[in-house]
Amino acid sequence: MADFEQLVDLASERLGGAALWATDDFFAPKENLLRAGPAVFVPDRYTERGKWMDGWESRRRRVSGHDWCLIRLGLAGVIRGVDVDTSHFLGNAPQACSLDAQHLQGYQLTESLIADETSWTEILPRTPVKPGAHNLLSISGDETWSHVRLHIYPDGGVARLRLYGDVTPNWEQILGERRLVDLAALENGGTVLSASDELFSGRQNLIMPGRSQSMSDGWETRRRRGPGHDWAVLKLGRPGKLIRVEVDTTHFKGNFPESCSLEGGFAASGSSLPEQWREILPQTQLQAHSSHVFERELLDVGPISHARLNIFPDGGVARLRLFGEPTPMR
Repeated sequence: MADFEQLVDLASERLGGAALWATDDFFAPKENLLRAGPAVFVPDRYTERGKWMDGWESRRRRVSGHDWCLIRLGLAGVIRGVDVDTSHFLGNAPQACSLDAQHLQGYQLTESLIADETSWTEILPRTPVKPGAHNLLSISGDETWSHVRLHIYPDGGVARLRLYGDVTPNWEQILGERRLVDLAALENGGTVLSASDELFSGRQNLIMPGRSQSMSDGWETRRRRGPGHDWAVLKLGRPGKLIRVEVDTTHFKGNFPESCSLEGGFAASGSSLPEQWREILPQTQLQAHSSHVFERELLDVGPISHARLNIFPDGGVARLRLFGEPTPMR
């Protein structure tokens, strides 16, 4: 696994990513590129156009040129790496791919994006692609992007496209709204740095947008057979003082934690952890399949940049919301 695969998939349809347009998707629709979960293969499934494939697949090109797909990211951010996944595309994968990108704010007409040939920046030069493989490719640079174009040469099929990176929130706009902000939310730049265990489902689900859709759409650890308890460490999108905490165990009925606690700390450097953790929410009993809201129970420890959720002894949490007053811009 590449290091960047631990980052957010900025193009995920779960975050609002969309495949807006493609030169051709005769065999398989462009929307499949951003689907959640791995691509699947059904041996004997055919449509009136040919073999059913779980991905984006163009017809065999008989003229000059190449195919490409226009994608709007769900969240604008810095792209650190990509996975051009050609799983199940063996005799019909592209020979190569490239990516270019641009950053636009507000609503944009798809037609204008298609016609625009001047304001795109190449972020991945033409690179060979292996069939039936996760083609993991690093991206350099710290620019923020909102749209990308995936070029495939000359044609063929791609199962999934993952664009991993760091979310870039518009904090000037958020602060101007003068409201409580979920400082841990993925869309606000929050991230779950590490967790004691994530065997059944990943830690980043804790801060995904919206309500959990199933037990797999949360953070769940294995059954603990020894001493201790499980935990997850979060870096907030922006430091702030917590006002309300929500711990949601929706869908976790026979496997929710018995209780939880929350600690916070402040680190001056964004790349370091706090030297000291202070208790914000004392150990508190939880219920199955419920949303727990804590306000009066919270201890005032001042602004924090990081938080640590402790669950006792193990189990699953669907979502964690840390609402607070973000520190002003300097």
